[in-house]
Amino acid sequence: MIASRIANAAIASLFALFASGAAFAQDFQRVTTRLTDTLQTAIDLLPPGVNGVRLGIGPGVYPDFEGSRHSSVHAVPVVSLRYRDMIEVINNEVKVTAFNHLFTSVVSSDRAGGSLRVGPLVSLNFGHGEKDSPDLKGMGNVGTSIELGAFASFLLPDDRFRARLRQDVAGGHKGATLQLDYTHTFIRGTRMSLSGTLGLDGASAAYMKSFFGVNPIQAARSGLPAYRAATGFKDVNAGMNGSYTLTDKWTVFGTVNYERLVGSAANSPLIRLRGDRNNVTASTFFVYGF
Repeated sequence: MIASRIANAAIASLFALFASGAAFAQDFQRVTTRLTDTLQTAIDLLPPGVNGVRLGIGPGVYPDFEGSRHSSVHAVPVVSLRYRDMIEVINNEVKVTAFNHLFTSVVSSDRAGGSLRVGPLVSLNFGHGEKDSPDLKGMGNVGTSIELGAFASFLLPDDRFRARLRQDVAGGHKGATLQLDYTHTFIRGTRMSLSGTLGLDGASAAYMKSFFGVNPIQAARSGLPAYRAATGFKDVNAGMNGSYTLTDKWTVFGTVNYERLVGSAANSPLIRLRGDRNNVTASTFFVYGF
């Protein structure tokens, strides 16, 4: 009965939010780039046998831009599709597992071995614009990027090690990013799952200049001192992701993530004078599986 009421409330929320049209589309663009990594980890926690097509929505609290001192509540979208553990689509990213090799366990015969997965990926990074926050006034816009790249992950029964490399090919931020993360699953039951993730992100000079640099024109318009951002590590991050299966079709997710900007990103006058090197995001969303 309780699950039925929650499902009905979630359906009503879906219709109400989709009816807002332009507002929903704006929220999708503002939060989906940061949300996709969280969704990948959270959806990985779903028990075996859960359907591979999922749609959902829910409230989320996100910084107005990476490194912002202000956060806003957004409608968090979820669009997920998996096909035979080969093709995975989550919101703004498409990933193809081109190589999947299972290694048998040599340490303990009662535990499964690890699995190495490698393949290409393509994703959209919607950048940010001056309208996202008053603190970005005079900084101009960072356009949408089409990022091509590759991933490699090694999965154990309760652990995942992953590396991803992306390069913009559409002239948005014009740069490259490297993401390294480790995830440990604390609970993986038939209805409830919980995991924690630690990550380290790096970026090229072009990426850092787009999001954290201040060129002479931007300095004149914004009042910030000019600053040349450089290649290096961008942030360290940690998060918790959980899920609870309500019915055969409905699952509720909860996520909380902490990010601390480091290096050239943290030293940017945009962050030092107008922002905050510490960012926290949180979201709860209902997902319907087909």
